[in-house]
Amino acid sequence: MLVVLSLTIVAAALLTSPIRARLNQRGVIGEAEARLEQVNAENARLEQRAERLDDPAEIQSTARREYGLVGEGEESYTILPPPTAGLVLPRAWPFDLLGESVARASAGSG
Repeated sequence: MLVVLSLTIVAAALLTSPIRARLNQRGVIGEAEARLEQVNAENARLEQRAERLDDPAEIQSTARREYGLVGEGEESYTILPPPTAGLVLPRAWPFDLLGESVARASAGSG
């Protein structure tokens, strides 16, 4: 009986390490497969973008939008925000006295 119990304990001790390693490998494999799916999706998206960039119309559209390309005979205009846009004054003296004047000036009523 003691021999059987000893063999069982030794067998359990010898088998737990490989079983634990196998379970850890399953987790690592699952994470790697999820990451592979993400990379494949990103590759597909980038391949579509590369195909679109082969189109001269897409190149021109991107150049106009991102780099301000202007065609021959065209003029480019940029509309700037009003000078007081986004101006935030502290709510303490003397700035509290200026708040109303700044509001009137930004509204265009001088």
